[in-house]
Amino acid sequence: MTDIPSAISSVPSKLGTRLTLEDGQLVGHLSSPPEIAARGAVSIAAVAFLIDVVGGMTIDNDPTNWAFTSDLVIRLPLAPAPVSIETRAVILRNGARSAICEMPLTVSGEEWGSSLISFAKVPRREGDPVKPPFDAHAAVTRMPTEPLKETLRAAAGFVSRDRSQGIVAAELRTELLNPAGAMQGAVVAGLVEAAAEDLADEQLGGDRPYVVTEMEVRVLAQNRQSPIVSSARFVGIPADGLMRVDLFDNDGKGKLTAAAVVRVAPGP
Repeated sequence: MTDIPSAISSVPSKLGTRLTLEDGQLVGHLSSPPEIAARGAVSIAAVAFLIDVVGGMTIDNDPTNWAFTSDLVIRLPLAPAPVSIETRAVILRNGARSAICEMPLTVSGEEWGSSLISFAKVPRREGDPVKPPFDAHAAVTRMPTEPLKETLRAAAGFVSRDRSQGIVAAELRTELLNPAGAMQGAVVAGLVEAAAEDLADEQLGGDRPYVVTEMEVRVLAQNRQSPIVSSARFVGIPADGLMRVDLFDNDGKGKLTAAAVVRVAPGP
């Protein structure tokens, strides 16, 4: 599967997601240990991994094509991290070139947050890694059982270069990549999240660190030329918490790889 990490050392696979099969359907369960949800709310990057994996594994069954995340929309309430968040894919479209899934986020059986994810289906190129075969039963046992003991920011080695501009850099280490050799989708979301947190903490201040409650990401190119660097700015009145965050490859001098709109708020 394109966005399923292939190595047990993968960082995003340790963000608290586990998988089960219920009546033949894949179900994702996300727990948020305090070390990962260090700001009190669930990390939106951890939610992105939950959605990416469950949606991707549901629609990606063609060994000749990669299924890359192209668009991701997440809406979360401003609330302490729940004990467990669950999701399963509701396929809205699954065509030859693209797919779209609705990913309801539930807590104790009640709808708690919402998400939509889109995938672009891209033929494997000459020289690409061999695409791993899909086995739903094996997939539920592949996730590491021990989550990270630190935030994604720390585990991924994100470096804050200029907090006032939301400039954060990430090297493309093996444990941050998907099987196709590009930055895994949750790491992309995590870099966007780190940039937004830095800018909000620096410019808005206050007694509580800021958290990201909404994220819309458009993936424009695969992140393959290291390091990947973010930039962020407020849109409108900063107190409203709306931001634009961009990612660029080649140490910030290369192409625009992702464009995101996020909203931040003081943590719960």
